Amino acid sequence: MTESKLHAIVVGSGLAVWLRPRGSPNIATGGQGIVLYPNGVKILESVGFDGSRAGGVPCHGYRMLDKDGKLLEDIPIDFKGRWGAEMLMMKRSDFRDELMRIATAPATEPSIKGEPAKLVFNTSVVDLDPDTGTISLADGSVVKGDIIIDGIHSTLRKRIIKTEGHVAKKTGLTLFRIAVPTKDAQEAVGSLPEWWDDGKDESRLNIMQLDDPLRIIASYPIRRKSYHNLSCLFPMHEARQDILETWYKDGDKEEMLQTFDGFDEKTRKILSIATEVKVWDLEELDTLPNWHRGRALVIGDAAHAMTPLQGQGANMAIEDADSLRLLLPGMSGVEIESALQKIDSIRRPRAAKVLQDTRKQTKSTTLQERLATMDYNCSYKGIYEALEKEASSS
Repeated sequence: MTESKLHAIVVGSGLAVWLRPRGSPNIATGGQGIVLYPNGVKILESVGFDGSRAGGVPCHGYRMLDKDGKLLEDIPIDFKGRWGAEMLMMKRSDFRDELMRIATAPATEPSIKGEPAKLVFNTSVVDLDPDTGTISLADGSVVKGDIIIDGIHSTLRKRIIKTEGHVAKKTGLTLFRIAVPTKDAQEAVGSLPEWWDDGKDESRLNIMQLDDPLRIIASYPIRRKSYHNLSCLFPMHEARQDILETWYKDGDKEEMLQTFDGFDEKTRKILSIATEVKVWDLEELDTLPNWHRGRALVIGDAAHAMTPLQGQGANMAIEDADSLRLLLPGMSGVEIESALQKIDSIRRPRAAKVLQDTRKQTKSTTLQERLATMDYNCSYKGIYEALEKEASSS
């Protein structure tokens, strides 16, 4: 007897590639950093993710510094002891490679279940029908599945929520992103600044700040500490208001150096040796009225784009993908729609709260408030426990 299968079509799979995929194998990877909090790491490890293979550096807290790199406050946090998994800092391209390994690994590999995903690149999806479970491709062909998952930078979201009024909006903040090899930084400045290499095994996520106007540099080690990511945040210039798409655009290094001229000499020198500068006008999406219709579901940034001020954007997408565990082979159309409704009822309110908490992050937010918010974020253990909590509270 042939075992029934669930045919899932994932459109524009940023992080959803690990479900078992956007333009080409190299798009949207980036050489810059990404931070995975315990809520994301717990889920990924349950499907075979190996943080060490991806060069992930465990984070053991935060370090606050002034514009000259002077330590203002050191905040140690035992992420694994407190929330059951490490907080990992890694290079985006390394992270993507590990997700790709999981998606395409044979089912015979330990911790890998199901058949490898079929990846289709350079194929634009121009339309979808949530009721029939079909997508239309730019070449005129139509593909049918049991379920359609619509992911990052969705142009098809309107087919699911039945309105064009919900679009991501700029927040007034811009981010320059670079990744600098440790070897190059040492050659450029001699002795590395204390925030780069403090001689301790317990790495920190560093936050350097200069006021009036506000400028922040968040830095952390990636790729087994052989690189450092620097994310440089500042108020968006008025001339950028009409630029539509900036998620992975090349930035102007001279503009970056001018914007962050007030920081200390070593920091400016490190910024100056960047060989690749990316710029991103931060956007966010107001909470949608619904995430699903018929056999289609919208997840990730297409459902809840938010700024990186809490570092939860990628982790929310991982949680979304985990919720698809509720979709099982052999389900009828009615059962699939019921599962999608259940996913919507759990994931949409949680993502909405994380978005609101992200919006509240300011300089005046106290450590106790930040830890309380972090506790809500990092305590999440997946869709099954979320359903159990919902059932016990009803």
